[in-house]
Amino acid sequence: MLFNIGRGYHVGMRTTTKKVWKGKSPYDGGNIVAAISNGSTNVKTGDLDTLWILSADEEPHKAVKSGADASVCGDCPHRREHGSLGDCYVLPFQAPLSVHRSLSGAPGRKRQALRLGGYGDPAMLPKALVAAVVATYATSLGYTHQWKRRWASWSKRFCMASVDSVTEAKKAWSKGWRTFRVSYDGAMEPNEILCPSVTHGVLCKDCNLCSGSTGSKDKRKNIVIMAHGTKSGGLLKV
Repeated sequence: MLFNIGRGYHVGMRTTTKKVWKGKSPYDGGNIVAAISNGSTNVKTGDLDTLWILSADEEPHKAVKSGADASVCGDCPHRREHGSLGDCYVLPFQAPLSVHRSLSGAPGRKRQALRLGGYGDPAMLPKALVAAVVATYATSLGYTHQWKRRWASWSKRFCMASVDSVTEAKKAWSKGWRTFRVSYDGAMEPNEILCPSVTHGVLCKDCNLCSGSTGSKDKRKNIVIMAHGTKSGGLLKV
């Protein structure tokens, strides 16, 4: 199957968005769409492109209310309204809504870095699509909460396992995943470090630590970040 992934462009503060795929969610069969926005003014990530995974039937903030966001977020405990924590840091009525409303087909130039999943889980997409998109970038970063599911195992190459406790992290490590752990107490294991953006102000586009596993010889540290959603005051017990 061929994917028209395009190349996008960014001039000054202008951002264009291109739809690259539409299909069914492997989680619940819902209609979902993938789109790439070119350029970012995010002060943490720096100027990189972003892959978004959205409901094809409802605008993001409406999907959160109805529960249709499960098609793109799966069983993530941080889902707003329907997650056990509900403390997702992404506000669906801001960037995701803007992307949903601005899909276009503008061509442009190749860029250096890609963020997989500004909203939504990359593992909901076909492996061939993600591989084709990532191949057009020098670096990429991504996370998946679906790492426990067999159908998402292919994403280990492109994404870190998004985990919410040390217990979950250890399970993921035993399966060969690198992990990105949300912490509520700041404690860390010997093979983990606090996100370099927090400790050294490193931009995500320059860090290259939040990518998938390259195999048994990959000795990079796993990443920990303190809970930072608007409703992250409670503890998640896993």
